[in-house]
Amino acid sequence: MGRRLEKFKILNLFDGLIHYQYDGNSRDLEKINYFNNTFFVLKTMKGKGLNFNSLVGAVASENKYYLINKGTFRVRFVNENQFAKVEPNVARKAEDTVLRNSKLKIDRLSPSTEIWYSLRREGFAFCGQLISKREFTEKNLHKGELRPELAYLLCSFAGCTKGDIVCDPFCGYGSIPIQLAKNFPYKKLFAFDIDDEKITMLKENRHLKKENVVIARKDSLKLTVEDFTCADGDEINTGDQRLSLIITDPPWGYFEDIGDIADFYRKFFDSIKNIICSGGRMVILTARVEELKKTTAEKSLKLLEGPHTLVNGKKASVFLITF
Repeated sequence: MGRRLEKFKILNLFDGLIHYQYDGNSRDLEKINYFNNTFFVLKTMKGKGLNFNSLVGAVASENKYYLINKGTFRVRFVNENQFAKVEPNVARKAEDTVLRNSKLKIDRLSPSTEIWYSLRREGFAFCGQLISKREFTEKNLHKGELRPELAYLLCSFAGCTKGDIVCDPFCGYGSIPIQLAKNFPYKKLFAFDIDDEKITMLKENRHLKKENVVIARKDSLKLTVEDFTCADGDEINTGDQRLSLIITDPPWGYFEDIGDIADFYRKFFDSIKNIICSGGRMVILTARVEELKKTTAEKSLKLLEGPHTLVNGKKASVFLITF
């Protein structure tokens, strides 16, 4: 974050929540598309026994400035990441506070902005105005498709450079290759998957119609040098032109039958060793953390644990593996 935005300072860091101070233009925050929701914070509280009544009362006792001051609003209450119901008098008090301090009008069905009261298990609570939210949800993505903001996060964590030859060997619906092609530097990009239908669809994606992007049906447990032969016959797997970076979200074995997950990882790493350069790196998203740690240790691969996130309700982690 600090590399992308100046005047940025983290105040509190929790599981799935970053509380930060930013002194620049709030519109700059729209560029950070790996955040699910972004709030303009009106009030924070810390301590044991926090509840909605005390949080609403604290906000109501102060005059507040709302970043979005025109349009319509509704108030939402969230307890440990789940929407919650409150007593009618508490909800009315929260609504009255907004009406008193802004030009916003109530629309409980389809508002232009929302005011959230959120309680967290870490003994932290906040009230904030929702100023941006993720563009896509699971409802408007294909089943099993990686959310664009998570794909962006993986690419950002990988630290792509203009000299990298990059591959996503389990590209699926193309979330990672599309984010790479739209937002990050690279020399050449390979997107592989075993599903013919997905590969056909990706070849029609306008963001991937580039000379330095190769999309092909490949079995990523059996990759060879020949799989990375360009259309003009030149191989990239020679000398300093060898594959340098893999960014991927392989199957976890929860929603598809891939057999033993540890054995799956062993075959995958053996396949990758055939085509990646010495010191090459892999950024991988998985919910099968223990199995990944076990197999990387068996293969004597260097493993660095990165950010944690939720994917379809399951806890998942990002790892950097060095070959």
